[in-house]
Amino acid sequence: MGIVGCGGVALGYAAFLLKGGHQAIVWSPSGASARSLVDQDLTVSGTLEGSFRIRVAQSPEELVSDAEVVIIAVPGYGHRSVMDAVIPFARGGQSFIVSAQLSLSGVYLQRHLTARGIQADVLAWATTVLMGRRTGSSSVAIGGIRSMLEIAALPAEAGERCLNLCRVLFGDRFRLVPDIFAIALGNLNPPIHLASALCNFTRIEKGEYWANYDGITPSVARLIEALDQERLELAKAYRVKVRTVQEHYCLSFGFDEGCSIAEMAAMVHTKRQGPPGPTSLSTRFVTEDVPFGIVPLVELAHLMHETTGKGWRM
Repeated sequence: MGIVGCGGVALGYAAFLLKGGHQAIVWSPSGASARSLVDQDLTVSGTLEGSFRIRVAQSPEELVSDAEVVIIAVPGYGHRSVMDAVIPFARGGQSFIVSAQLSLSGVYLQRHLTARGIQADVLAWATTVLMGRRTGSSSVAIGGIRSMLEIAALPAEAGERCLNLCRVLFGDRFRLVPDIFAIALGNLNPPIHLASALCNFTRIEKGEYWANYDGITPSVARLIEALDQERLELAKAYRVKVRTVQEHYCLSFGFDEGCSIAEMAAMVHTKRQGPPGPTSLSTRFVTEDVPFGIVPLVELAHLMHETTGKGWRM
């Protein structure tokens, strides 16, 4: 498996796959984040534990040439550039997983593959299989492995084949949805992270320590729920079914239904005592989730308004 990216999620995927008996090779677009892995093992702690020797590709050509499956595991702002880098080396019969899709990037990838005459499956994920962050040059912490996430396939008729592939690689934790818009409207990170960033903005700007889930107080949770309600109304207008933010938390952390967002966030913090919230304005809460998460939702709302004349608050 070829994995584009070398952050916490990408390396978490590599460890997950290696532990499951699959092969994995990673490519760092910048090159810098993979240097430490060339001559030492990756140490993984948390929900997944162990030491793993990670193969490192020196170029997108090396990554893609022998891979049956290529996983795009970089922040949303990097999707276009890394897709442009790997597309020239793609071949027919490969599968490309976008983890997770933002701003309809899966559609971009599929159209450019088709333009080159490449018949390949593109799998768009609504979120990531696991929650991972780098804790050192050769270490990552896995905060959790999700029990369920939605995927869509391009072309749509490849849905069952793509669903089976996901299950072979990462287990029985996927649900196939028929419409790519269900994935576009199903990513919960943008509204959750927007609320957390806005309400803790001075902490972020001043570089103060704060725990991410401890920062989701009842007032912040109400803002998350209000933003989520707008997303749900937009999904209804597009006639697609997506999970609520409450369902997302239950599936991500194994909580029973009936708890509020604030209560679940408090329980996650008590159990994990972290992870820390961002301490720089360059955080993906701002650079990824706003331009590639919130803005596309606003644009989809504008398109729906132009089509139906219905007003939207987004």
